[in-house]
Amino acid sequence: RTLFNHMKELIEAARGAQRADVDRLLTAVWPSAYHLAYAMLGDRQQAEDAAQEACVALFRSIGSLRSAEAFRVWFSRIVVREAGAIGQRRKRTEPVTLPAPERFDSDSATALDVWRALDSLPGHLRKVVVLRYFEDFTSSQIATVLGIPAPTVRFRLMVARRRLRPLLDDGTMDFTQGVSHAIEF
Repeated sequence: RTLFNHMKELIEAARGAQRADVDRLLTAVWPSAYHLAYAMLGDRQQAEDAAQEACVALFRSIGSLRSAEAFRVWFSRIVVREAGAIGQRRKRTEPVTLPAPERFDSDSATALDVWRALDSLPGHLRKVVVLRYFEDFTSSQIATVLGIPAPTVRFRLMVARRRLRPLLDDGTMDFTQGVSHAIEF
């Protein structure tokens, strides 16, 4: 049985709104929610808060989900929304500086360079880069998650690439090198 089939079964069961089924789904998606929120916010506590709020929203509204296939984009939209709300509250009180990501593959120096370059982007560009290169979403999926048109997503990705290119020493544009995918289903 593939991971996607397992997740699909969990999602379908949770849509029935039985507490135990929803709890199993929440346990399965918590790491993904946390890592996506962390990529957006760069702060462990705030990422935990955003992931918790996203899980509460999932708990309250899983019954309204149209299909299990729509879950990944639907839930990512909730996580991004919650991270954005927390980020807005933080923006009013302190400057944003993203620390190095918690998870590295073998080439930590490259990952750190990518993370620092990513930190230089304004939030609206960072979001599309994280969703495209860390979460492997398509432009149309990113558009759905962020609630913006797909051409706007493509434009923001182009602008982000142009801003990032001179910041990356070796000139590669593989943003996922050194950083694991956060959602893997």
